[in-house]
Amino acid sequence: MEITTSAPGTNRSRRRPSDTETRDAPTPHKTAYLHFCSTRRDDVAAAHSLWSVQQVTSELGKEWKVLTPAERKPWVELALFDKARFQNEAHQYVEQQQADEQPVRLRVPFRRKKKDSEPRQPDTAYICFWKSRRREVVTANPTLAAPLVSKEVGRQWKALSDEDRQVWVDMAAKDKHRFQEEIARLHPTLTASPKIPPSIKAPLKDPFAPKPAKTGFQLFMKHNRESFTLLNMTLNEFRAEMSQLWKRLSDADKVAWYEMAKQDQLRYETEMNAYTPPAYMSSVLQHADNHIDKLKRLAREDESAPRLPISAYSFYLSSERQDLQKRLPGLKHNEIMREMGVAWKLLEVADRAPYQRKAEQDVDRFRTEMEVHLARQEDHREAECTDKRQNRKRKPQHERIDAGFLEDKKEATATRKKRKSAHPRRPKTAYNLMYMSKRTELLATYQMSHNECSALCGRLWRQMSESEREPFKRMAAEDKRRYQAELEFFKTQEGEANVQVLRESLGFCTFLETKRRENPGISENEVVALWESKSEPHRVLWGEFGQGSSQTTSSISKDNASILEKEQKQLEENTQLMLTARGMNSDDGREFSPPHRDLRGEDTIDFGEFS
Repeated sequence: MEITTSAPGTNRSRRRPSDTETRDAPTPHKTAYLHFCSTRRDDVAAAHSLWSVQQVTSELGKEWKVLTPAERKPWVELALFDKARFQNEAHQYVEQQQADEQPVRLRVPFRRKKKDSEPRQPDTAYICFWKSRRREVVTANPTLAAPLVSKEVGRQWKALSDEDRQVWVDMAAKDKHRFQEEIARLHPTLTASPKIPPSIKAPLKDPFAPKPAKTGFQLFMKHNRESFTLLNMTLNEFRAEMSQLWKRLSDADKVAWYEMAKQDQLRYETEMNAYTPPAYMSSVLQHADNHIDKLKRLAREDESAPRLPISAYSFYLSSERQDLQKRLPGLKHNEIMREMGVAWKLLEVADRAPYQRKAEQDVDRFRTEMEVHLARQEDHREAECTDKRQNRKRKPQHERIDAGFLEDKKEATATRKKRKSAHPRRPKTAYNLMYMSKRTELLATYQMSHNECSALCGRLWRQMSESEREPFKRMAAEDKRRYQAELEFFKTQEGEANVQVLRESLGFCTFLETKRRENPGISENEVVALWESKSEPHRVLWGEFGQGSSQTTSSISKDNASILEKEQKQLEENTQLMLTARGMNSDDGREFSPPHRDLRGEDTIDFGEFS
């Protein structure tokens, strides 16, 4: 996919557009200022027929600067309509070209913003010549206009031979080498590559939509922002100072700001109720983005929902992170993530394309699975409602009266069901406690993401002295003592519950009854110890014996002695077959003696060989 980027309103690229690009590719969108210029240019040129193109453009810029926000609003909305048109056409064009297996050529207008830390771009041979000769041309012709000076320098450049130009070509190569060294010094693991604009499918935002409500701290900062110009401090220093002042305010002093925040929240809700999104917000792509956002919100609230889609950067991170760790094994986690983020920002469009395709496929997967999941939930709810309506029977009148009479008593006497005691919360470290105390303040003050907040807290913790860390260490030690006490109590409760469940099991009851019949003086704790020494298959067999004995009658007459003898033989044969199948023999080779039924109809087991 080939994307040509250029600043709006400029014509720096001398490449002639291909027929395919001219005929099929969508026209790039214009900014609000370009729409204003294209509408007003003819009127200004007609009013000043002797003016040059540069003078007309200068006049248009002056007119644009004096416009109020209300007067600029039509042009801003027109630019957003044009951007929505370009996004829809570009989306359809890319899909069509990919379906036809044709190259995609798009001109995406953007304005590149250079960071302060980035090195200066290398100069070409002509720029080196222009910088060297311009001063001489201006000195020789002081009354010459700037465009004519550039034309004169260009004429001199064209008149140079290849041998004369070689000096400037060498200077350009040297400057390019300088640029590559600075890039390598700034990011040792990266190579120089141009910055790429964001995706053309980014959702649109209405600049005239109601502004979100502010918190009490944000209103406090806005009130004191006038004093910022009088103080010699940076914006970050001002925010830190306001944060310290806000902490020192009492609760009574903060009430006024909280009331202002409530009023601002009411203002926002009122404006949103009366707000109607513009037409360009209802495009197909915008609807698709809103639908995906809604599905993501539902998926976060449902534990059984499908997995959320993965971004293109996450795919890139999972594929390239291990390679970076192998090349630089000494880097820490934060340094690796920082290097990966910088590398992602400097990737070219062709290098990003595979990861973006994977991300789009994952979004399609999530949309399909989530829609199926929601449809199943709806069918399940409808089936439950149908079953309830079918199973509902009208009770007699006296029963309905009794139920209504007892309903109030149930509400008065009903108690909440006891919850099962959970494992105690694990203790927090001193750093965790520091992070929890600083997180809310940092997020409200610096308007940063959670990852940036975590990195900043890590730097603050490393810069703290031992005396500054001491309060958090004391809280961590106290939290650890709390955890140990709760854990000991939890284990005690869990052990008691396990013993209670053990004593209520059918197999243990049968085992206990048999042991007490053999030895009336044995205690229950001794029987529990014997039971715990048995293997799991033996316990299962005791449960089966107890279940079989519970199903027999307790009263048997003496006339059934012959029947009992036959049942005893059959029981011994079945038990022997069961033990042979399960491989349950004693450690010394002696077989387990199965229970036998006496003339009273009770099961007994001979433990002389096995216990």
